[in-house]
Amino acid sequence: MARKHTPQRRHRQASKTALLIVGEGPDDQAFIKHMHQLFRSDYSDVKTTIEKQSGGSPGNIITNATRKYGHLAFDQRFLVLDADVPPTQQDHDKALKYGYQIILWSPTCLEGALLEVLGERVISHETAQQLKNRLHPRLAGNHTPPAAYAVLFPRAVLQTSENISVNTVRNALAGQLI
Repeated sequence: MARKHTPQRRHRQASKTALLIVGEGPDDQAFIKHMHQLFRSDYSDVKTTIEKQSGGSPGNIITNATRKYGHLAFDQRFLVLDADVPPTQQDHDKALKYGYQIILWSPTCLEGALLEVLGERVISHETAQQLKNRLHPRLAGNHTPPAAYAVLFPRAVLQTSENISVNTVRNALAGQLI
């Protein structure tokens, strides 16, 4: 007896925005992943990849990111860098050429931005290392896993943040930056 062929229904999958966010180092990646975990359901139409580089100058980070991820298809690409060593115009041009937008943590670095989110004053002469020394002991463990940021930076704190760089990264995760 022959089987009847019944056509299979094809479910149309909603298109998602493919987003790449590359942080300067493991701290950046951990915090951005933490933020992504908190807001993920809000951004269901965005498929996010969060990566890290191994630090260095902005030029090196941009070069390495373009080599490593240049062949992959992403609708939007972001580089999140510390502001203590700002990218040159040549760095900006290269990032733009490869489709990256640059977000600078401010003041100074990720830790400066996070201290500001907590309402603490960041003095302009403080170095990135001094800011790390102020923030890292307060985290829930080592500063490289996303869970370390959960206690100090719950969703409510990040939603009410007035720090422009943190808000810009949050908007990038939502696919709201073009």
